[in-house]
Amino acid sequence: MATKKTAKPKITLDMAAPVEPFEGYSDKTFKFLHGLKKNNNKPWFEAHRADYETYLREPSKALVGAMAQVFAEEKIPLVSDLRRSLFRINRDIRFSKDKSPYKTHIGIVFGLPDLGADEWAGMYMGFDPKGTNDVSVYFGGGIHMPSPPYLKSVRERIAKDYKRFAQINAAKSFRKEYSKGVTGDSLTRMPKGYDEDHPGATFLKFKDFMYSTSLTKKEICSPSLPKTLLAKIKPALPMLLFLSGKE
Repeated sequence: MATKKTAKPKITLDMAAPVEPFEGYSDKTFKFLHGLKKNNNKPWFEAHRADYETYLREPSKALVGAMAQVFAEEKIPLVSDLRRSLFRINRDIRFSKDKSPYKTHIGIVFGLPDLGADEWAGMYMGFDPKGTNDVSVYFGGGIHMPSPPYLKSVRERIAKDYKRFAQINAAKSFRKEYSKGVTGDSLTRMPKGYDEDHPGATFLKFKDFMYSTSLTKKEICSPSLPKTLLAKIKPALPMLLFLSGKE
């Protein structure tokens, strides 16, 4: 006698109605993004709004819900909710020469909680159309474009406890996933207040602190994406907590 398949329960996020279980993105997701890239205008978008909602917005909401559940179960100190994790598809074109109204890439962030208004540290997944029908995927984390006070505090942590920073940056579990370790845009000269011969001079010159790893189109189309992301987040947590001062 055949057994009845049990439906996966819906997940309720803060400030949101229940969302469907994450089943993966699909070729229709990428087809929509490629179409939007070629026709970045309001009439085209409105004509394809149903595709946006069905193949892009809803799977993204489901992923945020799935990650919220994963973080709770695994006691991972990251935030995953609709208000803070999902980017709007509308571009802010007020001060941009490019007046294209919509973003053609998807970005989802999982930040650390309880940071200041001008502070952010966390993990980021993004993908955008590439070539004629392919997609480029990014997953990484750290601190991107910090405010001057925040940047100063990160540099002070590295300078004060460089041995600990170097230990985390060289850890096998971290380098196995993030082979280049921490990278970032760099100053040409040492910032004021630090010696040129400081053992962490390379990192003290950084203007941001990032690390990245690979993620494939196949992986983001899989229902197992939340588990894949968890496996990539865990080895990055010690560095994220150190940089943010939450270690």
